[in-house]
Amino acid sequence: MKHTKGLGLVSLLSLVVITIVGPMSAFGTTQFGVACPQKFIATVTNMTELESGSFPKVEVDFQVIQTLKGDEISSKKIQIVKDGPVQFKSGEIYTVESRENWLCSATLFSKN
Repeated sequence: MKHTKGLGLVSLLSLVVITIVGPMSAFGTTQFGVACPQKFIATVTNMTELESGSFPKVEVDFQVIQTLKGDEISSKKIQIVKDGPVQFKSGEIYTVESRENWLCSATLFSKN
């Protein structure tokens, strides 16, 4: 009989550990999304080449159409590496994720 109670206690402890650790691992996964706290749909209005050290950069100006995540904003400037993987064009509309003035991701929403 004592052996059965011991197994019950082990099962109960396992359940408690899963209950506590489960949300912590979910929280850890959620923090990945926190890395890019802003997401919005915007039109590219201007691009300016920036003089900088070893990597030439471009500052892209956006006129925000709709904020999807983060603080409501009407415009945004983001710096990207010139000749990088994303080539913005004035007049095109993008879905953009950013952190401060740095690009996390961009998807073409509509061409000009």
